[in-house]
Amino acid sequence: MKKFVLAILACTIAAACQPTQAVRLAEWSPGIDESALGDAPKPESYKVKLTNIGTEEALEATMSAGSAQTISVVPGIYNITVQAHGSSGGRAYNYIGTANAVKIVGSEPVHTLIKVTASASSALVFKEIHYNASMVTGSTSARYLKDTFFEIYNNSDQTVYADGICLGDPMSYKIYDFKDKLPNASDYVFIGTYVWQIPGNGSDYPVAPGESFVIAASAIDHARIANTLDLSTAEFETICDKYKEKGGQTDANAINMTLACTIKESGLGNQFGRFTDGAWVIFYPSQPLRKDGEYLESNHANNYGQEVLKADILDAVDFLKTENPDDKRLESELDAGWIKCNTTGGNQSVVRKVAGTREDGSIILQDTNNTSEDFTVSDKPEIRRDGVKRPSWSTWTTAQ
Repeated sequence: MKKFVLAILACTIAAACQPTQAVRLAEWSPGIDESALGDAPKPESYKVKLTNIGTEEALEATMSAGSAQTISVVPGIYNITVQAHGSSGGRAYNYIGTANAVKIVGSEPVHTLIKVTASASSALVFKEIHYNASMVTGSTSARYLKDTFFEIYNNSDQTVYADGICLGDPMSYKIYDFKDKLPNASDYVFIGTYVWQIPGNGSDYPVAPGESFVIAASAIDHARIANTLDLSTAEFETICDKYKEKGGQTDANAINMTLACTIKESGLGNQFGRFTDGAWVIFYPSQPLRKDGEYLESNHANNYGQEVLKADILDAVDFLKTENPDDKRLESELDAGWIKCNTTGGNQSVVRKVAGTREDGSIILQDTNNTSEDFTVSDKPEIRRDGVKRPSWSTWTTAQ
């Protein structure tokens, strides 16, 4: 059994103690009840804070949920807080439990069982997206379609991991219906083209607070070809064996995404496939993705989808081709708004607004679950604007 001595009562002038007077401490035996955590991952340890109501002295210790421990304190009545932080699957978790007015006196250990709960928030959000293509340098009609990118930012105060995060384009919930094939279809969105997934074993690609990573259709310097930007420092690119078989060129530095689902192979020539409208989600799948050829067929013949639980979605954006909100693909619970860029070749991007700045200088992005309010349109795409940093493992400077 571990035993912590957190405080020794010191004599003070106000207390008028005798120098030889012994201090008798009381023992507190804490317990952590994790029964309310549900699917949240259990933290390795908790920070325990005891505040003496009478003296306002605060004492702290670190403890684990499973081990038996006693803590020696000055006798008194305490308010107790148990806290922890963690991350999993692109989400940040905050754990907390409290016990108020706990009387810790006498020689017998006082045992208190504290129930902790967890609250999750999406740490990873879309920061900037360029999807409506650009124009070939020197041309007024030739459109360049390979400079699409998605920049994803860690908007939390916890390090998270990009491993296993997926990118996909949902079908319109107003047009495609899967109720006949999936009774609880309202719990899902349905990806209609393909799902790209970041590889890794769960801890290969840490993303610290204030850092972002870029998923590019092709991680090369596109500015050499068109009126656009250099993406040679992108962390990931949507390159797979099927794309290379079709003549696609790979970059030696960027990490190749995994083509987890190929609902429609026709889009593989450009890796993404929508340049004027569409919706996009990033998610961490809690259930296995379907294998090729096993997708669900919608009420529209020959239109198939890969179901993704809404609860697994980390962030979602809805782009419209027109000014008509009836064309929205995503339900309001995923994105209450929408945004519109110009037609193909406009070389615009959508940029999430900055809501504030942390003490370390990193930005906090606005996230109200409403694209109309959270994003603005920029006529100049740019990765890692506002001083955003690259992850520590992203060290290459140019494409090869």
